[in-house]
Amino acid sequence: MLFFEKPVYKYQEMNFILDEFSDYEPDDEKCLIDIEAYGNIDGEMKYCYSSFSLKKQEMYENGDFESMLNLLRSSENKTVLVELKYKKGIVKDFRLMLDSLVKAYNDERFLQLELTGWGLNDKSCRKI
Repeated sequence: MLFFEKPVYKYQEMNFILDEFSDYEPDDEKCLIDIEAYGNIDGEMKYCYSSFSLKKQEMYENGDFESMLNLLRSSENKTVLVELKYKKGIVKDFRLMLDSLVKAYNDERFLQLELTGWGLNDKSCRKI
């Protein structure tokens, strides 16, 4: 029996919604982009919630933040690539792959997102 089994990583394209909490308040230095990816993982519906801030403060001031939100809000059939981390055959963690957003929107600004919080849930954050 192995005590320290290496994690296994799998990748899955998942639909996502932009959470309603993603509002731009010009005076708020902590504006966030909240993305909830969802889909069937190993036969169960799972929700991968990630909250991001921008690495550069000037991106809030120059309109980049609002522009990025508008891109995400206005697109149909939104998907993002998700890296799933498995331990002992069970998904334990995840990471939204920002490069997949860069590719989908042809916009390098998505690489300036910095993860501030996340959660892997059995229910949508909208229902919790």
